[in-house]
Amino acid sequence: MDNLNRIQTKNLALTAAPKIASTNLVKFFVDRFDNIIESNGQKDDEGYMPNIIIVITRNERDRWCSGVIQELNELRLEHESKHSRVSYILDKEANSLGQKSIFTYSKSHGHLGTLGYFPYITELALRDNTYFTDISSLSKESFWERVCFMDNTWPNLNEWWDDWNSFRNGIHGPPNSVNPVQIKRKKLVRIVKDMLDNDTRLDFISTILDNNQKTITYLRRTDKWI
Repeated sequence: MDNLNRIQTKNLALTAAPKIASTNLVKFFVDRFDNIIESNGQKDDEGYMPNIIIVITRNERDRWCSGVIQELNELRLEHESKHSRVSYILDKEANSLGQKSIFTYSKSHGHLGTLGYFPYITELALRDNTYFTDISSLSKESFWERVCFMDNTWPNLNEWWDDWNSFRNGIHGPPNSVNPVQIKRKKLVRIVKDMLDNDTRLDFISTILDNNQKTITYLRRTDKWI
């Protein structure tokens, strides 16, 4: 698990995978607390792997669709106003499958399981003191209470819970529910989802994502899910 990106204390790690709250986790906890670092190493000088790992998962289709839009943003198309133009670009990418398409490029935000925790899913599932949860848990006080219980060096919940809620809900701008950038982004994600659901050119992508999701669904039924 040489490249399992995470935030961690010496005792406990939370995975910080692309499009699964990694930016919020790093910006809030690593920037705020001295005993929490970001790491993807296993050696002492890189932030060794702690005993307890909590893997943050997300619905695979949602993750992929959000990742595709992130790639469009990085292509400087975030200000594109016409949905027809975005659909044209996505159609062009679909015709580039088998080449370096944002739909399949292994190092892109829209990867099919080649980044984040999925390359290590078997090792993680078999590892002692490794647990899995959904991204929605990050908004639940009960989840963080459990983190603090599992690791008594994690900062006390009372010190940061209110700030965390404000941060993940848009502390640097309007709340996500009325933020025009977020509203537009959700509309663009829906375009990608519609394409994934209905465009036969993406059938193999849909199959891969659904198979990934079956693994997550299986883990939900085990005692490793928290």
